[in-house]
Amino acid sequence: MNYNQEFNIKIQELSYKYFLENKKNSIFKNFQKIECANMITDSIGIDNLIVNTFFIIKNTNSIFIDYTVFKRFIVPEYYSKVVNYITSLIKTCITNYGTFNMHINLDSFTVSAAERYKNIIIIFLNNSIGTDYSIKLNNLFIYNTPSAFQTISTLLSPLVEPTVKNKMVIYDKNDSTEILKILFRM
Repeated sequence: MNYNQEFNIKIQELSYKYFLENKKNSIFKNFQKIECANMITDSIGIDNLIVNTFFIIKNTNSIFIDYTVFKRFIVPEYYSKVVNYITSLIKTCITNYGTFNMHINLDSFTVSAAERYKNIIIIFLNNSIGTDYSIKLNNLFIYNTPSAFQTISTLLSPLVEPTVKNKMVIYDKNDSTEILKILFRM
């Protein structure tokens, strides 16, 4: 499977439609985000959303995670399902290649998003206890790092193993577009 731009546009259109029909709140934003996520999930289906948001780049040992789609449908009730799916992708890469790379597109990620999704990160890390994922990880590539990335890193740093921190390769917004194009030409 390759990066599906049409799928991303469809998700954005559904989100735009929701907020066109439901004036964006400044106070009850979380409720609205959950309501919008449920509408998107009902329209597309959770399994279809998951396989188009988290996938192995064809003919590689690289897993891609697209936060730009993730943020539009994820709600706590799907955290375990998503973590189990990502874990299955990691196991597939390790079985087929012995190691894996992780690529994460963080375009539009914010400090409040780091707080909002901290629990799914904790669930993933708890599921990783007793595994050799951090050893089998070659690199963790992070694209479109937000300007507040240092703040976000400080917030999430206690959760990440030191061996993983040393394998992080970070690309800012200026470099990410070209590098992602190259990545998906593979």
